[in-house]
Amino acid sequence: MDTEEKELHEVRDVEGKTLWWAPASIGHVFNDTLVDDVDDLFRQAIPFGGLVGAGWAISYKGLPYRDVKLPEQPPAKRHARAHVRHEGLVCDVHVDLVPAERPSFTLVDPDGELRETRDRVRAAIINGGFAWPDGALSVQLHTDARPGPTADLAIACAILAAAGYVDPAALKRTVLLGELGLDGRVRSTPETRGGVRYADICGGYERAIVASSVVTTCPLLPGGTVHGVLNLRQALDFLARPMDGAPAADNRPHGTPGENAGNCAQCGRLLIWDASGKRVNDEWGEYLCYGPRPEGARSAVHVLAAPKAAEAQN
Repeated sequence: MDTEEKELHEVRDVEGKTLWWAPASIGHVFNDTLVDDVDDLFRQAIPFGGLVGAGWAISYKGLPYRDVKLPEQPPAKRHARAHVRHEGLVCDVHVDLVPAERPSFTLVDPDGELRETRDRVRAAIINGGFAWPDGALSVQLHTDARPGPTADLAIACAILAAAGYVDPAALKRTVLLGELGLDGRVRSTPETRGGVRYADICGGYERAIVASSVVTTCPLLPGGTVHGVLNLRQALDFLARPMDGAPAADNRPHGTPGENAGNCAQCGRLLIWDASGKRVNDEWGEYLCYGPRPEGARSAVHVLAAPKAAEAQN
């Protein structure tokens, strides 16, 4: 420190590692309030007997020092983000867990439509064998529309990731689709199959986790995998696995980019193989199937009507 100016310049630990220096930079372990308190302490102590009078000693290098036990820093806020995709809906679940004396659970819901979701998720986590996180828990859905029960699994997994049950990074490039029962079981919803297709359209996703009851009927995720789970515990187990396994075989028909692929089996529009040669879009570049569709058509994306195609191309 500068004893003349009575200003703290640097703080080191017992091994000589710099913990803080002036001016403070981003990432230092001392918060501004603590630094200000230390400065005030020096300003008050030095006039009354100098450093020695304030309890300081002189090192063998001639540097003044004082052993001080620093106050324990509270654990940092933990954040996790999960993804829900279905039928044109883009929904990101953001969870923040902040240390607090009393646990709390806030699901931001201006319209009051997510009360049942909140109850299902809480019951599924507790009944699934997980301890409810200590601290103030805040969940926000970043979306323009309500994803409904399909977002239950994503919300629960994001909460458990923020609580430390799994690395939050494991939620990246993963789509989670499923309703939770009060006992922690994962149930399919009408949006599940379309959600895997839409994850393909959005791109950037390497795996989807859905209810095991529908995994065999879900479309493939090119370059990735679709996992079926019975309950929340199994979903956490899958998230804990590295995403370095071999991708599922893509047995769907392929074509030459830019060439005609036939007409959509639902809306009749002419379809063209896209730049990847693995998916089709219409002449306007749209993957989603708009316009009149026959009764019973369930796919939100164009369905290739080629003789050998048994599945939607998106």
